[in-house]
Amino acid sequence: MRPVRLEMSAFGSYAEKTVIDFSKIQNGLFLITGDTGAGKTTIFDATTFALYGETSGGKRDGNMMRSQYAKEDSETYVEFEFLYRKKNYIIRRNPEYVRLGKRKYADGTPRYVKETSKVELTLPDGNVFVGKKKETDAK
Repeated sequence: MRPVRLEMSAFGSYAEKTVIDFSKIQNGLFLITGDTGAGKTTIFDATTFALYGETSGGKRDGNMMRSQYAKEDSETYVEFEFLYRKKNYIIRRNPEYVRLGKRKYADGTPRYVKETSKVELTLPDGNVFVGKKKETDAK
């Protein structure tokens, strides 16, 4: 498997939408480096979460990965594009999290809604795999 692109939104230490384009890296070898707390582990967590629905070290649950720095109405998700046997796949997954709703209560106070976890796998032919979470994980 070769990573092509990783997009994270309100995930881990990344409050804003962040895109890492691995296709710009020459010779196929790269190093993820940075200061302590820079978000290196979050990159591995996001990749593993996208593929398997859990984080890289297994110590953090996917539901814990919503960024504490994210705006209340920000969508939390990871989208990972990769090549496998020279075919392109895209997987998008979001953990369960609570976000600010689009509507308010009658008295004007904010309404919070639970966003359920979801996964979507786009196959090389461009079709989205239709299956439940367990079936998509197995695919």
